Amino acid sequence: MLIVIGRALLFFNMTKGKSYFKQLCDHNISQARDRIAEWQKGPQLRGENEWVKFAIAWDDIDHIHVISVVDGRHAANIDHPIQGLGLSDKVRLCSTLTSNVLRELASRGGGARDLIAICKEMIGRGQISEKAGIRLVRKRHNELLYAAMASVNKQPSRTGPAIIGGREVSAFEEFRFRFEGVRRDPHQDLVAFSDFAWSDIFPTIAFIISNIAEMEYLDQGQLRVSVYDQLPRFMVAISTNQSALTANIQQLTKRVFESECAFLYVVSMTDLGPVESLLVNAPPKTFATEVDLGTAPSAVQIA
Repeated sequence: MLIVIGRALLFFNMTKGKSYFKQLCDHNISQARDRIAEWQKGPQLRGENEWVKFAIAWDDIDHIHVISVVDGRHAANIDHPIQGLGLSDKVRLCSTLTSNVLRELASRGGGARDLIAICKEMIGRGQISEKAGIRLVRKRHNELLYAAMASVNKQPSRTGPAIIGGREVSAFEEFRFRFEGVRRDPHQDLVAFSDFAWSDIFPTIAFIISNIAEMEYLDQGQLRVSVYDQLPRFMVAISTNQSALTANIQQLTKRVFESECAFLYVVSMTDLGPVESLLVNAPPKTFATEVDLGTAPSAVQIA
């Protein structure tokens, strides 16, 4: 399995067996080493999924994360220092995880950068159990989620709770579902959303619902804007005044392009609830996933 974001590639090799853990890891890493060496000689990585056909040349990629997925009675999680593994210089991280750790990440809406962050947290820890790996995922997710939720001082109330999947959800959950829905959309123009991690999504949602709550009962309404100037760079606009939004949309659009933001996410509040729209700019010149892998430590530096 391959995940490509910008010029970064997550290269998965998976096995299940009764062998000891080291043998299972060696099997996966050996397979990755051989396939990467073949790819480096010239043939493209070709394939397709339900949305797109792809052909990835060696020169299309700068940073690789080799991920070994191991299941079986000896399965565990570990970071593999890449020195001595005989892997290409493009390989920045090499990690083994169990499939249940990946399922935990996916069930919480985690993306590629969340996975990279979890694997970096394993550096210097040695071999850790499946349960400990799942705890690492939950800890990172919950710390970022609760910090964002704690920054929200007031909840929107004008339109009442949203109903999703037959149950009432909080405003935070509502916008979390919205963001995750966009991330799962296979449309090529939305590739920047693949670069989102929990550290991007949760603070953005906190900004949105805090400002909706502050503006929803103002007589004249307002238009508020925030530019997130990290990677991925993007802009969020929230309006409870349609006239103000219409009058300023050209200026906002100009600012998006001048700031080289990947997109403008607009939330317009109506009596029936939020209406969202998206203005997509050109694909980012640099993806955060590339930066995350490009700065990955190549050896254990932990005392």
